Amino acid sequence: MLALTRAGRTDLPEDEESWRALLLSLTPDDPDCAAFALISPPDRPALLQAPVPGGKLAGFKPVDTPDELDMLVMSKSHDIKAGALPADDAELWLYALVSLQTQEGFLGAGNYGIARMNGGFASRPGFGGTRDRLSGDSFVADCRRALEKRAELSMALGYLPQGGIALTWLLPWDGATSLRLDQLDLNFIDVCRRVRLVERGGRLVALAISTKAPRIEARAAKGDTGDLWTPVIVDKEGRKAFTADARGWSYQQLVRLMFPQMNKKGETVVPSPLQSLDDLDADGDLVMLGRVLVRGQGKTEGYHERRVPISRLVSAGFGRRPKETDEIAAIARDRVQDAGAFARQVLFPALMAVFSGAPRSEAGERTRDDDTTKSRAGDAGGRFDTLLDVHFFDDLADEVEVVGDKAAIERVRADWIRNRLFCIGTRVLGDAIAAAPDAAARHWRIRVAAEDVFNACFRKQFGNRLAAADQPMPAYRWADLDAELAAEEMPDD
Repeated sequence: MLALTRAGRTDLPEDEESWRALLLSLTPDDPDCAAFALISPPDRPALLQAPVPGGKLAGFKPVDTPDELDMLVMSKSHDIKAGALPADDAELWLYALVSLQTQEGFLGAGNYGIARMNGGFASRPGFGGTRDRLSGDSFVADCRRALEKRAELSMALGYLPQGGIALTWLLPWDGATSLRLDQLDLNFIDVCRRVRLVERGGRLVALAISTKAPRIEARAAKGDTGDLWTPVIVDKEGRKAFTADARGWSYQQLVRLMFPQMNKKGETVVPSPLQSLDDLDADGDLVMLGRVLVRGQGKTEGYHERRVPISRLVSAGFGRRPKETDEIAAIARDRVQDAGAFARQVLFPALMAVFSGAPRSEAGERTRDDDTTKSRAGDAGGRFDTLLDVHFFDDLADEVEVVGDKAAIERVRADWIRNRLFCIGTRVLGDAIAAAPDAAARHWRIRVAAEDVFNACFRKQFGNRLAAADQPMPAYRWADLDAELAAEEMPDD
């Protein structure tokens, strides 16, 4: 995108030489490709490596392998250790450089993070609408959409419309000075650490040194830098980049991002620039794509990637027609609330009956309704969301297809409550009963008590809605569940 913008082009080249010429136009002071090489003299730029003033590498410390340079936090005491990758593989060094310089956060004094996320312990997400095709097709579509949005975003966020710094590693960096956002191009590429690759003894080695200041001073922006794939959270204190947590792209998080609404805290979500569907054809392969490597304080909480097919939603008007979009958003949020109500008001009390041992307080037994019991019940109940997540958006599309027919919506929702929420809940509760340690003399009392709590809470929470939709009330007995599980385990003849 940067090269296309500088060249004033909107069409993408289709051959290697044209791309090469476009990229070199970004580095007129380095026509020999040094700025795109892994190794160049220290006083000149190398790929994602800023020039060292004077070219002296005194004080730089060696980093021997690519995974030691990478942003992943690993341990010397566990199976996954740093320092395990070969140092002679240039491609691995390239991946490590890209990961470190464009995703890393704060990691101790002198180790600052990138500008495009909200704080040193946050993560840089990628979330947007695209085609579920080959990555090349998606790249072409995203470039064209980004070029169309460039002028508007640059003006709104105060970037230079022309001539801003784009490749931040082209300028010398002494570690004590920072660039300002208003000096940059909207699509600038960050480098957050002073690193140089060198060759020693026939092998590649990275040299790194701490800094007194971040490469880009952007703390006030809180990650709201116009990144094309980053949603923004707006609250009473202003705007900040969205930060994913260890759950990754759960259905609750996706509904929040895809169907923004102000919550009880006064927060709302501004979709990422490439989340818009207006400029994508609804041809049967549209997805919402989320990718993020979740960081934590001194730890890594996993790489999360998810594709949510949305062509059925788009066909019903989502993202195209305001009225239908609002109706679909309301349905999605209502389903999240129903699932949450089921987990809290139906499943959790039944799990508490299991893990508290179904005590009879009047008989003098200790009631174990303590924090440990609640924690165990909460952990077991977490499987409910995991199992529901697999089906959530397909089930949502079933209801979306009858938008406008109130009676049909009620029937579809009631069927989902009865045949999805209830059935997943029985499976989770049955597994908890089977796994929970208990005395043989108390096993059946626990089992019956949990069943009674589950059925009673379900009837109280959802009984009227099922009756209004002419759906029979389920009565799942654990004997039925045992028979069903046994049938599933029988081999085919």
